[in-house]
Amino acid sequence: MSESPGLPGPAGLTALPGYEPMGDAVRPDTERWPGLDAAGWDRLAALRDHPHAPRWTHACGDLLTDDDRIALQEWAARLSDHESDRRPEPPDWLLAELDRLRHVVPLLRRLGVRGWEDVPLLSRADLVRAVADLVPVDVPLDRVVQGTSSGSTGSALVIPWHPVDIAKDLPLLEHLLRREGVDWRPDVDRMGLLSVVDQEQAFTYASLLTTRGDQTMARVSLHPSAWGGADPRADRAAFLAAARPQVVTGSALSLLALAAVVGADLSGSADRRLRPLAVVSGAVELSGPARDELSRVLGCPVLDLYGLREVGPVAVATSADGGHRLVPRRTHVEIVDAAGRPVPDGTPGEVVVSSVENPYLPLLRYRTGDRAALVGTGADRRLVGLEGREAVLFTAGSGRRVQSVELTQQMQRHGVLAWAVGQSADGGVTARCVGGDADAAGRALATLLDQPVTATALTGIRDLGPGKPRRFTSEA
Repeated sequence: MSESPGLPGPAGLTALPGYEPMGDAVRPDTERWPGLDAAGWDRLAALRDHPHAPRWTHACGDLLTDDDRIALQEWAARLSDHESDRRPEPPDWLLAELDRLRHVVPLLRRLGVRGWEDVPLLSRADLVRAVADLVPVDVPLDRVVQGTSSGSTGSALVIPWHPVDIAKDLPLLEHLLRREGVDWRPDVDRMGLLSVVDQEQAFTYASLLTTRGDQTMARVSLHPSAWGGADPRADRAAFLAAARPQVVTGSALSLLALAAVVGADLSGSADRRLRPLAVVSGAVELSGPARDELSRVLGCPVLDLYGLREVGPVAVATSADGGHRLVPRRTHVEIVDAAGRPVPDGTPGEVVVSSVENPYLPLLRYRTGDRAALVGTGADRRLVGLEGREAVLFTAGSGRRVQSVELTQQMQRHGVLAWAVGQSADGGVTARCVGGDADAAGRALATLLDQPVTATALTGIRDLGPGKPRRFTSEA
């Protein structure tokens, strides 16, 4: 039986299209990092050829020119200006953008949009069906970078980006960390940013951050199959210890997997400890117990950054109970009810985001499928009660409908780090739990729902299954 090169498992059974090593690496390095000096090339080569490095399956650079870096500096200097411009109604800058976009975005022209009240709600399905309808016709497309988003639900999506728009995440993160007292200054002796996943098949690459003095960065998978040596566990530990990343990013699940690696393989001598300045969680919800575990093991602040690939970062939480403060970008956030009507502050509903910073895909009134309420004004405006994806309703024995947020509270109460809870059509509930007291959590759910609950304690995050497992499902 044939094997896909560099990938574990029989071809056609586990190999995913697009994940062949270097299969999508189509640019030369000189295009990925235009103008890079000799020291930068040497730093990149040392990372790529590190004796304990994982299998690199991709190549990725920031594509930034000198003019791009100047534009980023100017954008970063204005971040604080946006923090006070937060209110329920659309801000003046957004209405001005709408007045321009309604003439150049095909969908808005076709609908005859004249004012904010005419702008329809958009969904991921609209982008999948006809993303070109939302690309302005007056924007040169010579710098388009194509990205993809598989999403937690729905079809895969191709997103056009500009290199500067992608690179804005770094100065934004610097701003958010500075606000928390973290001084993330460039240090070429440490990796600037490490992005971790925990997947058998994933894009992994070594790269440089040219806006941070050509610091190294990498995206790695913690899965043993991603490390090609005779002792993958030892290689993984040695690479992480040598990298000493300043900031680590990933989903809550992959970061918990990293915490397990640190606890098992990197908790000995001082020179083998990661000691990041901060950890940034995204992609899936971060529970309170998971936040506490990451902070305890990694010994640093933990930021929970909420956003979508389509619109970028939206809000950030720095504590388990303070909600998610809107980040200082040119975005406008609304909450709408089931009929798509805006609701008053403090009322839960679906999160809708308008973001016009990506010149190739300015999105107005984009439905996220997530739920929260908006409170506060100015720099203190925030999302509270944020629930990833649409609320899942469970059916109690009495027939009462119970929102998934109530189950979340019980799981967190009993210290469960990650979970998958499902209800079958006959009302029975299964709860698969990582960490905490699974039996106590199961009893709490049985009491809450008055339904039979089978709770299973899992050994680790991978036991929840590949990818991003949904926390809640219900067929009842």
